[in-house]
Amino acid sequence: MDLFNQETYEGVRRPLREAETLPPECYLSSEFYKREVEKIFMKSWNCVGREDFIKNPGNYFTQSLVGVSMIIMRGHDNKNRAFINACRHRGTPLLEDKGQCVHISCPYHGWTYNTDGGLRTFNAMDEALNLDPKDFGLVEVKLDTWSGFIFINFDPDCDSLQNFIGNLGEHTDSYHWEDMVTVGHREMTIETNWKSYVENSMEPIHLPLVHKKSIGQVFGDGKASWKFYHGNPGEFSIMNTITDRSRAVLRGDEGFDRLPNLSGTAALGAQYIHVNPCMTIGGDLDCMWFKNMVPEGPHKVRNIAAFCFPKSALERPDYDRILANYMKRFYMVIDEDNDIAEAQFSGLKNPFTKTGRFSHYEENVHQFDNWVIDCVIGPSPIEQQVAAE
Repeated sequence: MDLFNQETYEGVRRPLREAETLPPECYLSSEFYKREVEKIFMKSWNCVGREDFIKNPGNYFTQSLVGVSMIIMRGHDNKNRAFINACRHRGTPLLEDKGQCVHISCPYHGWTYNTDGGLRTFNAMDEALNLDPKDFGLVEVKLDTWSGFIFINFDPDCDSLQNFIGNLGEHTDSYHWEDMVTVGHREMTIETNWKSYVENSMEPIHLPLVHKKSIGQVFGDGKASWKFYHGNPGEFSIMNTITDRSRAVLRGDEGFDRLPNLSGTAALGAQYIHVNPCMTIGGDLDCMWFKNMVPEGPHKVRNIAAFCFPKSALERPDYDRILANYMKRFYMVIDEDNDIAEAQFSGLKNPFTKTGRFSHYEENVHQFDNWVIDCVIGPSPIEQQVAAE
């Protein structure tokens, strides 16, 4: 099978109700993954965390994306920046995990940098000729923020984050996510492909089976109404379920108050938002959670999940007691998704597994898979013809 030939994807390119799923080889091939890294992750805006991860000058955290280690830091000028996590002397990683620093010091040969990335001092270089410190600051990566989220882009010539996000704010602005506080964080490594894990977050069919001990009744009781939206413009899709109660706690458990002044689709119920390439945001009536399904090769995913609440919830005297209800639900659902993701991947690795078909509930999965093909292979011949006209 030629994974880089448009004819391979004729079935995926059909309208949803006639379309086939991606060939299993797209989830397994190292060569296909290398092209994804080149065409998707090196070109797209990628979420790496929240602004409240680095609230104060000198705060930092490190993040790795497709083999590139970065430092995300708030400088002493209160500006957020992203740097390649490598000393300009011999390339040694400078920082690990998260923390606070006055300046950045290389543990190998002692070169130091200011929190704005500029070279501060260098060691044992007194005989070096034509060495200008201004030429040896840390390598900076493009960074921007939206609704309290931090995004980076490795492409210096990329389009703006605002154009990438498009009109998503029309569906989310009334949540005021930029004012929420991150109260929980969990990171896990799963044996699966990043695309199959992303697809899991874009359809509701699996809920009554995979999540029968937690949130399965959302789909299984037949009362849920689902609507699907695509960025117009913007690199996102939304799966919206109509409900008058929070989906972030289990049925019967107490939750926090509904967010005030919700409007538009945010006021109708829970929104499960996919932002290309690998981010899911759960916008609920009382809180928000998000996860980044970061590839670590074609067969492994680092699932990074975090949970955010309005400041008013943290000020309640019963905050700790009620928060436990949310964390119980979050962790149950995450574990259930992780287990089924690994089970599905074991099936994809079976050499006799073939392409399948899409359900009408998998509208956003179908769109996502075609977006991947557009990025990796190029637009379909029909799309190219329309663009030319």
